[in-house]
Amino acid sequence: MTFSTRAILLVGILLHAGAVAAQDTSAAAGETPPATTGQADPLPEMAEIEQAWRRGDFTTVRAGLKRLAEEAGTPLAQYRYGRVLFEGRGGPRDVEGAMAWLQKAVDQNQADAATLLARILLSGESAGTTRDVPRAAALLQRAATRGDAEAQYYLGLLLRTGQTGAPDPEGAFNWLLAAAEQDHLDAAYQLSQMYARGEGTAADTAQALAWLTKAAEAGHMDAQYDLANALASGQEVGQDLPAALGWYRRAAEAGQPLAQRSLGTYYMTGAEGIEPDGDEALRWLNLAAQAGDPGAMHNLGIGHLEGTVLAQDDALAAQWFARAAEEGLARSMTQLAGLKETGRGTEVDMAGAVTLYRTAVERGDPGAALRLARLTIEGRLDGMVAPQSAVPWVHYAMSQGEAGAEDWLQARADEGMRAAQAALGLELAGREGQQAEGVALLTKAAEAGEIVAQLALGEAWARGEYGLTQDYVQAHAWLNMAAASGHAAAAERRDVVAQLMTPEQIAEAQAMTRRLFAAQTAPKADQTVRTDR
Repeated sequence: MTFSTRAILLVGILLHAGAVAAQDTSAAAGETPPATTGQADPLPEMAEIEQAWRRGDFTTVRAGLKRLAEEAGTPLAQYRYGRVLFEGRGGPRDVEGAMAWLQKAVDQNQADAATLLARILLSGESAGTTRDVPRAAALLQRAATRGDAEAQYYLGLLLRTGQTGAPDPEGAFNWLLAAAEQDHLDAAYQLSQMYARGEGTAADTAQALAWLTKAAEAGHMDAQYDLANALASGQEVGQDLPAALGWYRRAAEAGQPLAQRSLGTYYMTGAEGIEPDGDEALRWLNLAAQAGDPGAMHNLGIGHLEGTVLAQDDALAAQWFARAAEEGLARSMTQLAGLKETGRGTEVDMAGAVTLYRTAVERGDPGAALRLARLTIEGRLDGMVAPQSAVPWVHYAMSQGEAGAEDWLQARADEGMRAAQAALGLELAGREGQQAEGVALLTKAAEAGEIVAQLALGEAWARGEYGLTQDYVQAHAWLNMAAASGHAAAAERRDVVAQLMTPEQIAEAQAMTRRLFAAQTAPKADQTVRTDR
């Protein structure tokens, strides 16, 4: 019997299907499938992985590096696989796994792996691990000595800031120089600062400018900004405003917020080589403000408040001052307080204005102190602020020649306010012809327990100032009084004075201190204590 060709084919197909089914069944049952003659997939070439990286195929990159790291064990593959795991490319981020693979590469003397592992350890929690400066420093030292510029840079920073112990400016300078000579831009920038400050090396303006220029020309935006500042101010280099504006622009276009603020401000105010331009001013100041720069917010507020180049808009000005004030900028607090005081761009809120003024004073803005002094002198803070609290503001205003300030202090001093007596006494004691009057007021306040007056008298007697003859006994006694009230600087100064005194003089000064303390607690009629000798 002969089979047709079709029948033979059908039988062959059935036999093949059965063999496959049997093979699948045995595998599912846990049996080893029959050996095949095929070979395992060959390891990927690093060049193939690099091509995948360039085209953004990080899944292929991750899989390929995993095989090379595990099967070939090359330090380059281990380093790159650790980096991919740390950055979370081609899959979930795995910091623990990354550190393990980086350590394997470090064990094979892979410098890049040592540097990256050190940076992870320095970042600590922000990198998803525990900060470990000693281990990081050891890794950086290992890589730096092998010439890794990145490691040299970070090791230089650690030594400069003293994170591994006492600051080592010379060691920091040497490592930063080594990195900078390998064209590490951040190192060149740091090196320029060290040359400028004479830190770890002799101060050298020419070298500072050379390294700063090198970093700036290579695109380091902070170096560009600093170079622009130097050219704009003319400090340490010839003033060249057009060149400065060019560097401000380069840094601003690179995204440096301070440069954006400077460029925007120049467009708002005008300068040599640049005409006022409201659109450009808004463009750059807005970019800086969006980046969180409170100075740009403040300048936008000024621009809208004045309305010369930017559109005049009190409400918008108030909003910008409020944003800058929230960032802690004292001068913006003062501006916003002024708007609240007068009701420009916002509702009148005197209490809110005073709170802002006081906060601005605490943050060091003298303009706020002057405004509070004027309000005090005008009587507009009566019932809102205790007169004693206003003394420092009025004292500052008096030193600035503010009309009415001295009269206000004199009135409070006449009322017996110790702080006013001390403030007025300090001012008068420094005036030719009124020194005796000033010393008398200081003494009166000091005898009543005013620490500022006690310290001032102690210093005056120690130095022979305000028309007084130098007297260490008087100086020691008054400084001791202030020190007893917890004034640390007075205690230090008293101890210095004591080194210039005999034991007998110290004993006399201590006796005088006891009399002064006794007078403070005695009935008012018996409070006078002779301090002239």
